[in-house]
Amino acid sequence: MENTISQLKQNNRLLNTIRYNPGISKNALAEQFEVSWPTMSNTIDNCKKAGILTMDSSLQINADYAHMIGISVGSAQIKLCIINMNFHKISSQIFQNLTLKMDIFKIARSYMVKEKIPLDDFVCFATPGNLFDLQSQLDCIMEDIITVIENQHLYNLNIISIGLTFTGAVDNIAKKIIKSHNLEFISDKPLSNIIFPNRINYFESKKINLYIDNNSNSSAVAEKYDLYNPLNNNYKYHDKKNIVVIYLGAGIGAGMVLNNKLYRGASNYIGELGHIEVPRYPKLNTTNKPEEYCSCGNQNCLDLLIRSDVFEKTKADFSLLNTEDIDTFLKDYPEKVEILAYYIGSITNLLINILNLDLIIFTGKFKLALNRMWLPLYHQLNANKLTYISNECTLISSNLGVTSPSIGVAISSYFDKIQEEIEW
Repeated sequence: MENTISQLKQNNRLLNTIRYNPGISKNALAEQFEVSWPTMSNTIDNCKKAGILTMDSSLQINADYAHMIGISVGSAQIKLCIINMNFHKISSQIFQNLTLKMDIFKIARSYMVKEKIPLDDFVCFATPGNLFDLQSQLDCIMEDIITVIENQHLYNLNIISIGLTFTGAVDNIAKKIIKSHNLEFISDKPLSNIIFPNRINYFESKKINLYIDNNSNSSAVAEKYDLYNPLNNNYKYHDKKNIVVIYLGAGIGAGMVLNNKLYRGASNYIGELGHIEVPRYPKLNTTNKPEEYCSCGNQNCLDLLIRSDVFEKTKADFSLLNTEDIDTFLKDYPEKVEILAYYIGSITNLLINILNLDLIIFTGKFKLALNRMWLPLYHQLNANKLTYISNECTLISSNLGVTSPSIGVAISSYFDKIQEEIEW
């Protein structure tokens, strides 16, 4: 493990440069690093001998040199995936093989059968409704992860870090959930109160670090890295430097990349879009406020208005809707599409005008619904009076969807392990 981490730290800049520039040549690398061609060639040869790069003539990262696990804890589901050094999920075949042969994640597999979710390159569990059951659920997950670690040599894995991401405000330095509006029972809880000590001790003994963050930040990391995948239809936007990723789960949050750096704010609590008050859709009877208050105390915040005016559901019921449910609802009630686009467009215009963005990525449960929203959404954007700002911004849909937080926190755990900042 120590040699692996040492190699990754020593060659972090080189690996990132190759990730950002697929197919880059030795000459281009030497020029970018301001070193001679022989010096760069020698560095690359050493990386190949160490196993960080493949022995191919083209410059390619050895995807299996190290692996990271990402776990996202949302209000309705917990999702888990394993990523490789290319920051992609390991293949469906490998993930299914290790899951079934080790007979792990049985609770998830049972839940997925019930929900008709095929076992692919990730697993998901139902999120429990109280702290003790969540602790128990996560303990079962940790037990299965330990099984993977103890048998990883059979599957060419090398787990070096584990990331957990939660809905709400998270202190990633103190490893504490400060406030979760959607899972109130984990508010003001350090990670050590959620993961049992014997599991933490095991990972420490294996020098595998545990990292935590919030879903919005994690989504931003995943979506930004996904732009560098040349097979991705969004690859043409990989040079965008000022990006907001808007994530729809039980509520709406935002992760931000500003000037190619993950922006965390003063305390890592940025992106609480869902609790910003916005004007109600003008064609509604605005004298009738929604019946319930949001957990933030407002009656006109974005989260509550979307739940009540668009989907006419309580927070608990709305959190249970998946991507397909939301798309089906909007298909069956097309008049609701305009209302949803009004609210999303209002907050989008606000972000564009304040931050002068060049890209907004919609992810999470937005993935399918956006195909119905583009026309009314752009109608809202076209109403932006500051066209000299709004014209600079492009809106796109994510390829990752609901798995972006688990992928992103796995990536973040990698950088936490090698003690490097995330920047592009």
